[in-house]
Amino acid sequence: MTALPDTDTLTAAAALAAAEAADELLSRRGTRREVRTKAGDAPVSDADLAAERRALAVLRARTPGFGIVSEESAPVDAGDGRPTWIVDPLDGTTNYLRGLPDYAVAVALVVAGRTRLAVIRLPEYGTEFRAVAGAGASRDGMPLRVAAAPPGRPLAGTGFGTDGVVRERQRSVADRLLGAGFEIREPGSASTGLCRVASGSYDGYLEFGVGVWDTVPGALLVEEAGGVVTGWGGEAFTPRHGHVVAASPAVHGPLVAAGGDRPPVAPGGPA
Repeated sequence: MTALPDTDTLTAAAALAAAEAADELLSRRGTRREVRTKAGDAPVSDADLAAERRALAVLRARTPGFGIVSEESAPVDAGDGRPTWIVDPLDGTTNYLRGLPDYAVAVALVVAGRTRLAVIRLPEYGTEFRAVAGAGASRDGMPLRVAAAPPGRPLAGTGFGTDGVVRERQRSVADRLLGAGFEIREPGSASTGLCRVASGSYDGYLEFGVGVWDTVPGALLVEEAGGVVTGWGGEAFTPRHGHVVAASPAVHGPLVAAGGDRPPVAPGGPA
């Protein structure tokens, strides 16, 4: 059994890993990118890979013996029961490549099937979000709370993937949200959207066809900021199912109802 350092030590490791990845991404802005397409027609660039290398180097040095699930180089959990880091070195690659600011670096630690802590950095904004299970959530050291009752129409974020089948079905979700009276936004990064729920800028966020690295860090952030996180249709949130509904308590029920009983594609959709 791998010995578990204290929470402060682990959070510091996650924060350093996220900061290293963010620095790498910022240093590469405006330079020529090498881009290829991976499964599901999603782009991956040399910046994704370089940021991942820096983040994983920190985690391996600080927590030897821990497992790692990372989007680009280690996307599968070994399933051996070790404490495991969940890493997304660049959530929002298209935004990053286009010079848009809404992208994120996300890191979370899962121990015995439960998310213990999470750190999300938004490099362009110079902002860091943190959450520790049972101890709350913060943005740059200031406590976070989800929104209370919305001042007008509730505002929900959602995402549109790159895989053709998923993308076509996601249009139906947007139609349902609009029909239910929601305003909608598409940040292009699930981690960014979940940070906005935790900080009260969005009332909720829902998406399907996403990977565990897209949802696990932000889900803890929303929960620790007082929000409600479930799977589609209000079922228990199970990251490997590939869908999430996260919202303030006042909006979660209507958001679940607007999304429907089940996601428009089968569980485990493309990341």
